[in-house]
Amino acid sequence: MNERILVVDDEESLRLSMKFKLKSAGFDVDVAEDGEVALEKLKSVPYDIVLLDINMPRMSGIEALGQIRQLHPQTETIMLTGFADFSTAIDCLKSGARDYLVKPIDTTELVTRLRSLIRSRSSEKALQEVQQHYTAVFLHDMLEPLKKVQKVLEKAAGASDAKERNKLLSDARSAAGTMTQKIQDLLEASRASQANPEELAGRIKTIRNNGA
Repeated sequence: MNERILVVDDEESLRLSMKFKLKSAGFDVDVAEDGEVALEKLKSVPYDIVLLDINMPRMSGIEALGQIRQLHPQTETIMLTGFADFSTAIDCLKSGARDYLVKPIDTTELVTRLRSLIRSRSSEKALQEVQQHYTAVFLHDMLEPLKKVQKVLEKAAGASDAKERNKLLSDARSAAGTMTQKIQDLLEASRASQANPEELAGRIKTIRNNGA
């Protein structure tokens, strides 16, 4: 399915021009004349990216950005700004916009920015899915060893022979150390593979196999 783009600008000629050019580039495009109309459309359509003009009547792009970030956090925003609004565009980035473009908009640059953002979103989503899946599996792997440690400690607490008790405690420490190391390896793998879901999946699989 083509990515859904919502162009929000009070200038009709710009809206229609961008709609035509982005449709030609393969995107599914809709338009809105101001922030209020955009928010109404977002209630019924899950747009991937909103191209949001900063200066508009009724509701400015800055106000609309705040509402989009709050109500539709999965929707990305790219601000459209004039040269005089450059500092405002920077403030929008700090408030959650992913990018900005200065008018007049160059179509080639716009399409490049959109595709770059879409690739980034796909990578982030894939990474999140990998992390959630393998973390769940990994935690499941930890459950049985934890139960084993608990049983060993219970036996050690009830052991009357000091030698037997020390052996049980040693086994428990060893098992706990192994689990601690695997958890540390998982955290390091996650930090080291933030932009590469395939690498993260491979490293987690290796960690699991090494502990088998």
